[in-house]
Amino acid sequence: MKNMIAEKAILILEKSDDGYWVSIQDLPGCYSFGKTIEEAISNTHVAILEHISDLPEGEKVPEMFLKNSIEIQVKYDLQTLFERFKELNKSALAERAGINSSLLRQYANGLAFASEKQKRKIQNAIHEIGSGLLEVCL
Repeated sequence: MKNMIAEKAILILEKSDDGYWVSIQDLPGCYSFGKTIEEAISNTHVAILEHISDLPEGEKVPEMFLKNSIEIQVKYDLQTLFERFKELNKSALAERAGINSSLLRQYANGLAFASEKQKRKIQNAIHEIGSGLLEVCL
């Protein structure tokens, strides 16, 4: 039986001095750039198409990139996450995640780097918030 879960292309978004870089996890050597987060993500589709067309003949391309519509998931570093989602209240998120709010601010400002355990706590707290928001009816 074929896997029914749709594969998503994972974009790794990183801040640079003059903008944002995106690397595509399953296409080594494929990158896009933009002055803003949105521009960098938007430029990814063209980067993927150009990268695939430039591959040597016979090189295997993951199936997800051969479809007309590519589903994506963006992997953020914490500094870029808080730049993208300014609506996230760092103190409230830290409390929900069970971590020190001062430490979370250091992560958000690029002054400290979270361990994998801390990242999971923050991610889980964000997902809890998102799940709660999806239940809202106005």
